[in-house]
Amino acid sequence: MSTVREHYDLTAKALNAQREWHLRKGDDSPPITVLGKISHRLEENTKYWSFYIPPEADTNCVAYLLQQKSVVECYWEGEPDQVIGFTDSPERQSLSLFVFTKLIYLYIDSAIDDTEKTQIIQFGKSLGFSLRIRDRNYVKECDVLSKPLAFISHDSRDKDELVRELAFELSKLLCLVWYDEYSLKVGDSLSENIERGLKETKKCVVILSPNFLNNTGWGKAEFDFIYQRELIENKNIFLPVWHNVGIQEVKNYNEKIAGRLGLNSAEGVPTLARKLAEVIKNDMH
Repeated sequence: MSTVREHYDLTAKALNAQREWHLRKGDDSPPITVLGKISHRLEENTKYWSFYIPPEADTNCVAYLLQQKSVVECYWEGEPDQVIGFTDSPERQSLSLFVFTKLIYLYIDSAIDDTEKTQIIQFGKSLGFSLRIRDRNYVKECDVLSKPLAFISHDSRDKDELVRELAFELSKLLCLVWYDEYSLKVGDSLSENIERGLKETKKCVVILSPNFLNNTGWGKAEFDFIYQRELIENKNIFLPVWHNVGIQEVKNYNEKIAGRLGLNSAEGVPTLARKLAEVIKNDMH
């Protein structure tokens, strides 16, 4: 399970400048270290704040932080103006020319209730800010939503013609799928990650093509795994998609799968994705 700190560290897709803030509650307790970063969006010429609020902080710490002049004006005290840009682009921009959007992300490392969340947002609004609160409940929901709903079993030779576009269309319909080009990173174990994807997803979309039916390697292994899951769990896991194959070819591969109602790629990828997403999402309820 991911953490609030991980989301704070990894979410911003921008040029970031980060520093620490040391806040005191006014008693003898040690100072509370809050992390703050200004994220610069070069293409939009805008900037915004993100803060990581540790578990020991309370709403008073948040309120104090939001009222600081440097937060209100979105700048680092004593930082000289400089020109910044991405290494892979010739575009450069002076820090002084970025416009503060008044947007602030608060990564609060605790689970706060709706009443407290509303109070924080309203206080921020009174200061002219638009606050986005990302607490432990938010991270938990992200973990659930990031889990693939279905696995796409296919032969790699069918990627360009069908599978890549199908995976993309399904993602547009908010139907996240386990697809190797999306789900695997450099250094990942192929066997471990594929097996995990096959085990954890509710449905398995199988692209039954001539390439797949003649695949005696990964394709056959994935098919056997899915078929075994159906027998053990006594559930319909297969979602067959027929791609340039006829009934006899599929029968020769597996008699029972040939008798299973499937979809045909001739319907077109958008229609195919819509029908698959409907079945996959219905299984989640």
